Amino acid sequence: MLFNSWQFLLLYMPIMLGMSLQLRGQWLLRWIALASYVFYALFGETWFLIPMFVTTVLDFYLAPLIARASSPRLRLTLLCISICGNLGLLVYFKYSALLLRTSLKIWSFFGGLGPVPAWMWTYSVFLPPGISFYTFQTLSYVVDVYRGEAPPERNFAKFASFVSFFPHLIAGPLTRHHQLLPPLEKISEKGVTPRWSEGIFLFSIGLIKKALIADRIAILIDPMLGATSLSASTAWGCLLGYSLQIYFDFSGYSDMAIGLGRLLSVELPQNFNSPYQAVSPRDFWRRWHMTLSQWLRDYLYIPLGGSRASQGRVFASLMITMFLGGLWHGAQWTFAIWGLYHGALLVIYRLLKDSWDRWALWAQRALTFLLISIGWIFFRSESFARAVSWCHDLFAFGSALGAWTLEQRKLWMYIVGGLMVVNAFPNASSYKKFDVLPALWQVGLGTLTVVAILFMNYSSNFLYFQF
Repeated sequence: MLFNSWQFLLLYMPIMLGMSLQLRGQWLLRWIALASYVFYALFGETWFLIPMFVTTVLDFYLAPLIARASSPRLRLTLLCISICGNLGLLVYFKYSALLLRTSLKIWSFFGGLGPVPAWMWTYSVFLPPGISFYTFQTLSYVVDVYRGEAPPERNFAKFASFVSFFPHLIAGPLTRHHQLLPPLEKISEKGVTPRWSEGIFLFSIGLIKKALIADRIAILIDPMLGATSLSASTAWGCLLGYSLQIYFDFSGYSDMAIGLGRLLSVELPQNFNSPYQAVSPRDFWRRWHMTLSQWLRDYLYIPLGGSRASQGRVFASLMITMFLGGLWHGAQWTFAIWGLYHGALLVIYRLLKDSWDRWALWAQRALTFLLISIGWIFFRSESFARAVSWCHDLFAFGSALGAWTLEQRKLWMYIVGGLMVVNAFPNASSYKKFDVLPALWQVGLGTLTVVAILFMNYSSNFLYFQF
């Protein structure tokens, strides 16, 4: 069940919100957890609930033990159990297929050495959507309890709601304990008071981004990228088109999630801040998927040494952090290459910062957008060979001649319009109230929302559901 579906809008959300308005205390927390579990089960397979429930139970009971343990060695041991348990589930469900494919290639490289062992096939499993998000969420909670920066949560219903809260469960924003547990405590005491105008406004903006922009671009570029080779104009159109598709798709989901949170009196953290207006690779990661960037900074980059270490160690920390951040996005080596590419961009920027920052802002912004867009090639491609072929096609200018097809013309219209939007307007989540907009804008937004609802039947999964 998707946010952009009739089942969600006409059945799930009215029931979920209607019941939430009637309940208080433990019953409200239990209802939120139960409804979130139902949402997750309806989204895919019922067994998806098992790894999430195991993660919830493991960290709920380990966190108080860590807080009470008097021995540093015991505290560290309990922390390691939590980390190994959570990452073990993540590795098995998300990376087993990658490890299997890699092992088989190594096996084949050495001449096969006999038949493939049967036990290898047990590592090929189906990926539960959102496992990367809730795993990182509970990991940060346990680590903060270990550091003494968070009290252990004693209320299981509240903790289960924290882990499974349906608006951000599948694709973020990635929340921390201090961002979600206190609001859940507050609504359990005072009840849900929906922020109607803000919530509906953000949900509408997200739906428009998804149904009318991201999905329309996908319909145009997916068949083009299915070809073995592209003309230069098509290759550049697909590059810029995908850059806009992934932005409007993912930021659209985040807007819808934050809007749904506001309808339940919960303020989820902002996840985008006009990332294509960034003036450097570092600035981009302060604006794109902000909650993940902050997580990687606090739980990987800084523990590895951060910016106060020697230059060589800083560069190594950046590369390791971005490599792991790339793998977090997907179980393919192309994602690891994408992460290393961004790590290299951050290193290069640190080396050239003084000269880079002296350029005109428009030049910094244009170069940053170009470099970020090229990186999306590895993110989108299913193999390294396909990514290399796409990069080659970008500069196959001899093949750029000839009349454009209708699909190419449509694609470039979306590209021009999309670039104007991302460079002229801030992200919707920065708006706090719908009624501050001029009346004409409100009418336009309402009209586009109706059109987006009519186009929901032609919508696809959100791109970040696979992570």
